[in-house]
Amino acid sequence: MPMRLSLQNCFVLLICLLAVCLQCGCNVASTVAYITTPNPVMEARYELKDESTVIFIDDRRSRVSPVRLRRTIGDVASEGILKEELVVDVISPRDATAAARQLDKGPKPAAIGSVGKMVGADQVIYVEMVEFRLLGPDGYTPDPYASCQVRVVDLVEKKRQFPDPEKSLSHTVEVRLPQQKSLSVADSRARQKLGELLATETGVQIARLFYDHEVPAVGANLLYGDR
Repeated sequence: MPMRLSLQNCFVLLICLLAVCLQCGCNVASTVAYITTPNPVMEARYELKDESTVIFIDDRRSRVSPVRLRRTIGDVASEGILKEELVVDVISPRDATAAARQLDKGPKPAAIGSVGKMVGADQVIYVEMVEFRLLGPDGYTPDPYASCQVRVVDLVEKKRQFPDPEKSLSHTVEVRLPQQKSLSVADSRARQKLGELLATETGVQIARLFYDHEVPAVGANLLYGDR
């Protein structure tokens, strides 16, 4: 739950910040504007239908390792759309993964619709993992980053609803956490914690595609785009 300050406490905090800025030679007007400017609101990219829904995390190329982090992504995203009451019936993403494993035969993977029908869903949020890494290109420097492509398929109408099929094939979500320069790559517990943070944030951002939410006015680390 976000911390809420009383009007009196906010006023005291503002006075203290102004005093510090005066001592440091800061631009007071700019400081006041920054403090009082509300965070911008990112509108939902698509309004989900209130029908039986499953989030299918497709990681057939094993981009996410270990596997439990893939489950974290699906569970967090599912909890997000449930918490916002976007739909009332959400099927476990693990059921979709198990169905895909059972349906996959030969080199051609099972169709999204087949996976959805097997678990009893009318709507599938399809998430194809593209990249999930904790280290930068040099293989040593911590630089947590995840990327996935998202689509929403309506199994009742038998067509893709999001993004607009005439405009793009999928919607790309990219998540980049602040660099952890102090992290030791030899510290397995630290890497495990960082992986959990990245998986959790990825799940959060997938869910946020479907409801209005605030984004940081400065220092945003999330990238969105249709491809």
